[in-house]
Amino acid sequence: MTPFATDVSQATRARDGAGSQASRNLRLLWRSVGYEFRKRIQFRTGFVVREMMNGAVEPIIMLFVYAALYRSAGAEGTGSLRGWSFDEILKYVAGLLVVRKLVFHNRALDVSTEIFEGRITKYLVMPFRFFVLVQGRFIQYTLLQVVLAGLVWGIGYGILGDRWLVPVSAAATVQAMLLVGLGSYCCFLLYFIIHSLAFWLDVVWSLLVMAWFFIAFTGGSSMPVSQMPAGLARVFEYGFPYWTISAPIEVMMGRLGPGDVARGTGILVGWLISLEVLRRFVWRRGLAKYVGAGM
Repeated sequence: MTPFATDVSQATRARDGAGSQASRNLRLLWRSVGYEFRKRIQFRTGFVVREMMNGAVEPIIMLFVYAALYRSAGAEGTGSLRGWSFDEILKYVAGLLVVRKLVFHNRALDVSTEIFEGRITKYLVMPFRFFVLVQGRFIQYTLLQVVLAGLVWGIGYGILGDRWLVPVSAAATVQAMLLVGLGSYCCFLLYFIIHSLAFWLDVVWSLLVMAWFFIAFTGGSSMPVSQMPAGLARVFEYGFPYWTISAPIEVMMGRLGPGDVARGTGILVGWLISLEVLRRFVWRRGLAKYVGAGM
């Protein structure tokens, strides 16, 4: 066989090997999604309480605080505070009850525990990337939360009718869900990065809690970002939490248009690429010092 034919044969085998590896990763991804579903619904009572109440307490408390503020300012009727009427705040809180369920939460990952206990070693000797399993958990979480968020929206609409958040159009709903999906994946990458710090740190739980507080505040879980001081709001608009939580709700309310959605999508894609590069860097550096027997 000529050297040229040998090179062609080797290139063909390499291409076929890469294709089969991608196929194995895809099959593994969906098997992981099924496994995560079975694990989540195993304990039915705990599942209902945990998943249905997740992200519901803070918005409800926020609504009572706002009701007191508007009442004290005499603006509970047609008046407004910083450009928001109380009816709009009610719709915003309704949006929080739905959107926050769709945003990936740090409790859905246990990578740091597996690093601390040395259990991650078994995945490192298998013929696939460990991150594929973690991505499967993200997909499972998202699919499940879409169903629960739809259920919450239906219950709220059945009780409050038009006072509940009703998207201004189907296009606005699609645009909002695009922003939430990209932003949720950014949250997922950020949490994975923090979990990976377990290669160096003894405790990462406090960092995960701090990360959620940062996401919640800058994203508008306490109040709409556009209702914050103008300078602060402009800064937050360059972060992915704003386009993950507050902006999608305002899109569904009609306060933001397609131009804003395009800008937000660009910002989220930039964040997603940056976080993915950082994730790969941190993970590889962590594996380089991993001793395989727990940290």
